[in-house]
Amino acid sequence: MKVIGITGGIGSGKSLVSDIMRDTFHAYLINTDQIAHKFMEKGEVSYRLIVEYFGEEILSPSGEIDRGVLGKIVYKDEDKLLKLNSFSHPYVMEYVRNLITEKKKEKIELICVETALPIQAGLKDFCDAIWYVYAPEGVRRERLKQSRNYDEQKMNEIFKNQISDFEYRNASTHVIINDYPIEKIKEQIQILLENYEKL
Repeated sequence: MKVIGITGGIGSGKSLVSDIMRDTFHAYLINTDQIAHKFMEKGEVSYRLIVEYFGEEILSPSGEIDRGVLGKIVYKDEDKLLKLNSFSHPYVMEYVRNLITEKKKEKIELICVETALPIQAGLKDFCDAIWYVYAPEGVRRERLKQSRNYDEQKMNEIFKNQISDFEYRNASTHVIINDYPIEKIKEQIQILLENYEKL
């Protein structure tokens, strides 16, 4: 069984690569953002820690964490973003590691772990390979404008708090360039997987 980490900054297309791995190459996909969001739901472990630190003003009328409100707070303050990550990452990664152990027992051949934070997630500790999905910043910004309607201020705040291209490359074993048609992306993935099969 191979465990592959898939990482990259916002708008890079890491989710596209993850979807290709699931739909075309039949990988079992683990998305750390989805798990983190689950742990932020009312009654879950991260919920309690986040509300204690940030206060009830981040809650919606139903008592759930309003991620939009919370995002506006943390993307303007690096220390608060780090604090938020500390309230979720340890629990998310413990869950991920346990899930991988379970899937190994089920003889799953290929697992992909998608995360924007390869260093904090400790991907090198349990992944056989880590793919950094790269796209030029201008391309990423245009995608965010089109798909999420982000304005320049919001993008600037997000990009300021993300790790650099150098850090992503240093934390990864391979780079997938996502500035091509989808068939070119699939070709890059196919080559990487074929090389693993030869090992």
